[in-house]
Amino acid sequence: MTFSLDFTVTVYPTMSIGQFSERILIDMQRTTTKHSPLARRFRLGSLLRFAAPSIGMMIIISLYTVTDGIFIGRYAGSDALAASNIVYPAINVVFGLAIMLASGGSALVAKNLGENKPQLARQHFTMITVTTAVLATVLATLTIAAGDSLLTLLGASPELMADCRSYLYSLLPFFPFAALMILFNAFFIADGRPMQGFIVSVLAGLTNASLDYLFLAHLGLGIFGAGLATGIADLIAGVIGLVYFYRFSHLIRFAKPRLEWRALGQAFYNGSSELVTQLSVGITTFLFNILTFRYAGADGVAAISVILYAEMLLTAVYMGFTNGVAPIFSYRFGARDFGELRRLVRLSLTVIAGGALISFSLSHLLAEPLVSLFLPQGGHVYELTRQGFALFSFTFLLCGFNLFISGFFTAISDGRTSALMSFARNLLGIVFFLLTLPRMLGLSGVWLAVPAADVTALLFGLFLLVSRMREFKNMDAAQKGIRLTDINGRNA
Repeated sequence: MTFSLDFTVTVYPTMSIGQFSERILIDMQRTTTKHSPLARRFRLGSLLRFAAPSIGMMIIISLYTVTDGIFIGRYAGSDALAASNIVYPAINVVFGLAIMLASGGSALVAKNLGENKPQLARQHFTMITVTTAVLATVLATLTIAAGDSLLTLLGASPELMADCRSYLYSLLPFFPFAALMILFNAFFIADGRPMQGFIVSVLAGLTNASLDYLFLAHLGLGIFGAGLATGIADLIAGVIGLVYFYRFSHLIRFAKPRLEWRALGQAFYNGSSELVTQLSVGITTFLFNILTFRYAGADGVAAISVILYAEMLLTAVYMGFTNGVAPIFSYRFGARDFGELRRLVRLSLTVIAGGALISFSLSHLLAEPLVSLFLPQGGHVYELTRQGFALFSFTFLLCGFNLFISGFFTAISDGRTSALMSFARNLLGIVFFLLTLPRMLGLSGVWLAVPAADVTALLFGLFLLVSRMREFKNMDAAQKGIRLTDINGRNA
């Protein structure tokens, strides 16, 4: 006898009620796994197609962040551009919090789905969403309380203080929505619908660019207008995400929240490397500002601002690909499919290698057009930026591998190793080389600090990755041995 309720159950005459109920549950779990977009066997083309919306999403997010820099540089001047970079470490704390919960939380939820626990996945998703919004609000409040003393600590000079204050305070009311936008971008992918995230990112990017043009080019609001445009775009993206996961999502929806400290701690732990990365970016940006000001004054700070904007744009592909494939790794890890995990890692490294060559080539072919977007050609700041970017660009050959390796360990719920990897590159490595290379090479040492850190981090990361792949190989062989023994026993 067969019942068709979106799944098929075969009932045998000798089944008891309890056995029948258990059989229904098993068939439902199998159907959930079968229908999950994360369960398919990916090849190079299908993996790229699955990750493409995430890649596009990161490019769009980078573009509308870069758009702020373009309009600030063109319509508010190089001092305002320098001010936006001085404020960035404070903003980066919120980004770090959101990315930590997005990465760690989506890894946890995708793992729940791989374990066939959809209701638990929804509860964890809701808890993480509420936590993100609350913590972002607290950070905004603390930033307001800190006032100008925080800006002075970040290195704002008296002549830049007004611009720094305007930019930061224009963004503060929108911190919770910015955090939710980042969070939902990760969960669109975990929901099996990365295209939704891409569409939202495009909408937010167009909103930001349009408002930048209106506020800066026509209304003359200066750097305050740039921050306001970004905040409104974040607001729209955050609200769309709330509506989507309330009514239209595929696998993950809001459920009645239940505070689980252990699960929340696991999300924090899993995503700790991303927090380390973002906090490290804030610290290294602070050091970049101090050192470039020492060697080249405010022009140096404007130059590093442009270079970091360009880096954000050219590394967006790596970030998007890593974010796009992370739920697949989390799902396979939850399903204990270690053989498929190893195959997907090899496939992903091939993609990263191709992207490295493309990014490095584009950084040289498009160097002058990129710099010209922010600064008029021929000036001292323009020449300083172009020369620095030529040295800085060597990082594009290496950073994609480091970003992927760190993201992979986050995806398999190994937050400690991922945090260690991020610490080795983003804090220990970059800070070390920023404090040593400029003493030997002057300003050139500042530009070369990031490529040097990428070299050492890659050697360390490859050691960690190869070690883990060997563990997965042994675990896969052990599982196959157990299955073979079971089959032989039943045949006997």
